[in-house]
Amino acid sequence: MNNKLFYLIKLAFIGTLTLLGLLNYPQGGFAKPTPSNSESSDNIQIRFQQQDSDGSGRGRPADREGTGSRGDCPPVDVPLTALVPSRNVGSFVEPHPTLWFYVPYKSSEVTSAEFSLQDEQNNDVYRTNFALPQNAGIISLNLAGATPLEINKMYQWYVKIYCTQQKLSTPVFIRGWVQRVAIQPELERQLQTATSPRQRVMLYAKNGIWYSALTELAKLRLTSPQDNNFNQDWANLLRDVGLENLIQKPISGEINL
Repeated sequence: MNNKLFYLIKLAFIGTLTLLGLLNYPQGGFAKPTPSNSESSDNIQIRFQQQDSDGSGRGRPADREGTGSRGDCPPVDVPLTALVPSRNVGSFVEPHPTLWFYVPYKSSEVTSAEFSLQDEQNNDVYRTNFALPQNAGIISLNLAGATPLEINKMYQWYVKIYCTQQKLSTPVFIRGWVQRVAIQPELERQLQTATSPRQRVMLYAKNGIWYSALTELAKLRLTSPQDNNFNQDWANLLRDVGLENLIQKPISGEINL
């Protein structure tokens, strides 16, 4: 066999191998890599599972909506509202909860605002006045300055808004119940192995831990306000507790006590 014939046979053999290799690839080109957990996080469904923290099966009623026409404050379309389940205690796992509520008034319309936290015997645990943000919106209040709340103990909190300096003025107020709960071992393991912040929010919501889920999700929305996943998660969470009228309200920020 001369060198020319050997060269032609070699080319034909290489061409056959190349053709067989191409036929083994899926249509449309190279196979796509399997997405990681963080890349597939769009499949997460964040829905709040309401639970009766006091074990009674009834929950505890909360005055979560103030009356817009009551007191000396101007009338509003959406009243002062606590972001809390309507008949359930809002639970959390941190030593100090972050509470959330919607204030429909501008700071220029309010003369003073007061927050108080009480135990079940109506004894004050924490009480302070605070200044509102300039514009109406959803605001947060962290109780880092208070004594760490005891696990499994009930507390009720109040926010009172005054729109006049008259001594006998009637405030617009809201009230909610709050309870710190211990993390169960299985949930703690799942939180430690969560591969994305959205998974942590999902776990809190699935286990009925309201304030922890709401606070972590609010932080995600503030960090990435254009993220459609976070916006949809927020809508689902509020809708699950009957607060769909607040879905489009802006988050104004945190109150500094």
